Amino acid sequence: MKKPSWIEKLIAPKVASQQLYVVVQPEHLYFTSDDLSPIPPQPLLQQSWQSVLVQTLQKHAVHDVQIHLVLHSQLYQTYQIEQPSIPREEWSAALPFLLKDMLSEKVTDVVADAHPLPGSGKVQAYVISKRTILELQSMAVAAGLTLGRVIPEQAIWGLVGGELSHFLLLHRSMGGSFKLDAFVDRQCSFQRTLRGITAPVTDNAASVLQLDSLALELQRSIDYLSAQLKGGSLQQLKVCCDGEEQQALITGLNERLSVRASGLDGEAAICGEQLARYARNIPQETINFYQDHLKPKREKFTLTNLLLAWLALSVVLLLGYAGVGYQNWVIQQQWQEQQQKNQSLTEQAANLRQQVAVHLPSPAKQAAIGRIKQEISSKQQALDAIGQFDVAQQTGYSGVLNSLARLARSDISLSSITLDSSQLNVQGLARDPAAIPNWINQFKQELHLMGRSFEQLKIGRNDQDMITFELNTQRGVPR
Repeated sequence: MKKPSWIEKLIAPKVASQQLYVVVQPEHLYFTSDDLSPIPPQPLLQQSWQSVLVQTLQKHAVHDVQIHLVLHSQLYQTYQIEQPSIPREEWSAALPFLLKDMLSEKVTDVVADAHPLPGSGKVQAYVISKRTILELQSMAVAAGLTLGRVIPEQAIWGLVGGELSHFLLLHRSMGGSFKLDAFVDRQCSFQRTLRGITAPVTDNAASVLQLDSLALELQRSIDYLSAQLKGGSLQQLKVCCDGEEQQALITGLNERLSVRASGLDGEAAICGEQLARYARNIPQETINFYQDHLKPKREKFTLTNLLLAWLALSVVLLLGYAGVGYQNWVIQQQWQEQQQKNQSLTEQAANLRQQVAVHLPSPAKQAAIGRIKQEISSKQQALDAIGQFDVAQQTGYSGVLNSLARLARSDISLSSITLDSSQLNVQGLARDPAAIPNWINQFKQELHLMGRSFEQLKIGRNDQDMITFELNTQRGVPR
């Protein structure tokens, strides 16, 4: 779904937040709302229900409210037809043409809506005169109201079963006839007006015959539904009949019918009150005669809307210009502050350079400093050489010789030892070649021998075929 632009939101009509539901019955109007003060039921008294509605709304100063209407069955017709093979959103436009053979009005003079019948390939269609809807629209506009939904009462009756989703309903409003509706999944799948029965049927003993006739017609319809409906079992009959002794009627029907009869839940005993009680719970996707194509089209590009758009655009541009101007002023102030800081720092740098120039040494002093540094470096090198000589002298050779003596082995015989401050070279004889590395590996046990690195190890044989070896210290590494 395309989201409206901000301009469309600006010029879109305001939807009233307060909701009022009006239930239209043959002899009364019933009102219910969560937002308004209670309005008592209004009798029609031989007046049109539209005029009574207008008078009641004016009397109670109801305005700026969205009004929803629930119409009784005498104000519309119902039909069952095969389900159209078109998308659901196109049904309302196609239904008048699909029903044209059943209607006495032109297809352009009616409004139709429908819902699928559970368990079958048919739909339940509801048809009403377009003139009725347009008159309601004009009435709402004249009263300062917004017309919301226009709903057939069968859509509300489907909610009165409580936990039951499959049930039968016998109901009669004051001034109306007995009606039997069958609901499967809370959708009306069958309706019948029981003609020829005079109400009330429970006021005296003479009415027993009327009750018998009513029960007979009901049982015929129940038998028919048992054979025809495939959407579920209908074993419960709910009863709501105005002008009857409800308990006596329920008892009489239970004695005569194959299904169980019971009353509706709640304190409301009148059909109009029951419909008003459940009207606020009707889902959005229910049948609605007041369809989008009937709603007044609001001209978007009127002179007023264009002026409002230009005014809004001008305000936005002025705000933008003011914002940019303020931003430029702030930047200008910051630039001036930076310029002042830069000038101050430049002056400080010039003063510091003058101070440095005063304290710079003369070339003669710099030359003398260089000569002194060179002399100090020469003396430092001499001291390092003397220190190295002193360390070698302090170390001596006795420690090395004692360490070699402690490592004496029966399989190693030394014939020559060359020792100075940085070199240790030995020559000798060995009983076998493996003894030489084992002997060298023992050097790490002696303080004066550990850490020495040897550059060369020569192993050979002399003229007497004895194993000789020569071990030379790594050159350039003082020890």
